Amino acid sequence: MAMMNRMRENTKTILMILVFAFILTIIIDWGMGGLSSGPSRGVIAKVNGDEITYDEFYQQYENQLRLYRDQTGIDATGTQLTQLENQVFESLVQQRLVNQEIKRLKLKATDKEVLEEIYNNPPDVLRQEPAFQDSNGVFNMRLYQQALENPQMNWMPIENYVRMTLPYSKLENLLQVVATVSNEDAWLYYAKQNAKARVDYIAYNAAAYVDQVGEPDEKEIKDHYSKNKEQYRLPERRQLDYILLETKATAADTQLVHSRIEEILNDLNSGSDFGQMAQIYSEDTGSAEQQGDLGYFKRSAMVAPFADAAFNAKVGSIVGPVESQFGLHLIQVLDRKVEAGEDQVHARHILLKFAASPATKEGLREEAAYVAEYAKEDDFRKVVESENLKLQSTPPFEADAFIPGIGMQPSLNRFVFRGKVGDVTPVIETEAGYLVAMISDVIKEHIQPLEEVRNQIISEVKQAKSKDLAREKAEAAYNRLQQGAAFDQVAADDNLTVKRLESFMMTPNVRGLGTEPEFVGTAFSLAEGEISKPVEGSRGYFLVQMLNKVEPDRDTFERQKDALKLQVLKSRQSQTFALWYNQLKEKSDIQDFRQQYL
Repeated sequence: MAMMNRMRENTKTILMILVFAFILTIIIDWGMGGLSSGPSRGVIAKVNGDEITYDEFYQQYENQLRLYRDQTGIDATGTQLTQLENQVFESLVQQRLVNQEIKRLKLKATDKEVLEEIYNNPPDVLRQEPAFQDSNGVFNMRLYQQALENPQMNWMPIENYVRMTLPYSKLENLLQVVATVSNEDAWLYYAKQNAKARVDYIAYNAAAYVDQVGEPDEKEIKDHYSKNKEQYRLPERRQLDYILLETKATAADTQLVHSRIEEILNDLNSGSDFGQMAQIYSEDTGSAEQQGDLGYFKRSAMVAPFADAAFNAKVGSIVGPVESQFGLHLIQVLDRKVEAGEDQVHARHILLKFAASPATKEGLREEAAYVAEYAKEDDFRKVVESENLKLQSTPPFEADAFIPGIGMQPSLNRFVFRGKVGDVTPVIETEAGYLVAMISDVIKEHIQPLEEVRNQIISEVKQAKSKDLAREKAEAAYNRLQQGAAFDQVAADDNLTVKRLESFMMTPNVRGLGTEPEFVGTAFSLAEGEISKPVEGSRGYFLVQMLNKVEPDRDTFERQKDALKLQVLKSRQSQTFALWYNQLKEKSDIQDFRQQYL
């Protein structure tokens, strides 16, 4: 009865865990978003007519920001904000598409299926419940099934959970049945990881022949431009005029930091514990948790002002304030030692950073708000000039891209690409300060005229011709090899050297060459002593000679075969879902309205 009472008490908790596990499974295994809630406050997207509300999106976006903060200890900024926003948006789109497909396929959970699943395949969270485990902590099916027969237990939460998740499992099973793995598939996977070779190669790099091809004539330039016009198409770009009121420490802020550190120093001189003071006041969050302890360090490990002060101080003494690029430091030297012939100091510190005070920030924000407000009634540039502020301009930039001089600011970018010339933003807080911007120009999508890309075309034509020359050189060398010339002699004749790869593996990335899949594939297809025909690479051509190969061990493979097949199967199942989902997404009507929300 004790177990039953405990299970009854934990029913609500188990349900919460199960629901959380379900959501987590969707996010991790399927890439879907969580459950939506909250009243509609505008629509941020439509997926085949199914709405995603702004509130739903924003709630999950806030959750992701909190999760990021909890995991990293810092707030997401710039690129991270963009990535998190896109991840949340994609997860909600994927959730809608998968749910729609489940409905289309009429995947439902019957009462019989739910009961069979509960009886024979309990969720993992129940398998981990101590009440259903033996003395060794192993799940005991008999104990679990006995509990199912107890009429005092309320299994409705578990039944609801299973009824909710079974359709997803059915869809997953339909997709996974497509992915199969043979013994040969597993062998190829094993071989790629374990086959090794030793090869020599000669590289005919196109760059070495650029000076030999000469300048292209006008006809070649025009022909290249005509054949590759789409390559020179530029998407719509926009420009901004803006002010950025940087949140830097003023002279008054700096003086305040000096005053604060002097007060801390006085307390230390009066007997306060350095470690406790570091925990309370130090703005070096990493060391503050360790009572300011920096451990042992070499002189070269610290910036010069800090190192000079620490290495010149006596053990036990407190020195400072010491000013560095990070702020003001108070340093206590705890010990010294010599290791590997080099002096080291063990010290701890208290750091106060030079930063804009709340009052300074508020003053800057109010100034920015004044500009934003009055620019609605007057010319933005005139308002900026009247306030003696620095007007800056961006070069043209694309939608959803980095804004030169400003950085990744998704909300600003969306404002710019939904607005018109002359529109002024509200105050936008960035890492650097408070920003107000005006859309100054719109450059429509267009193909760049020939004169704008002439130099680029000249470079491309010369590069193509020099690569052709590299191919001709490699082909001539291969012919000499076929006539009996030695590999190293052929290289010497072309003023090149033979290079060797030891323990060369069957991976696309080649040490010293970068990503060269053709090189790798050709090399491992050669017999020992065989020389390849010219192999085209990203920067030219190669001749490859196989010296010797170490084949993977069949006996070892047989011992690992089942585990390898499972690895390959999981990979293929993931690929199958990705392919299925991408095809589903391509044929769907997905409307993204994020640009309407700043």
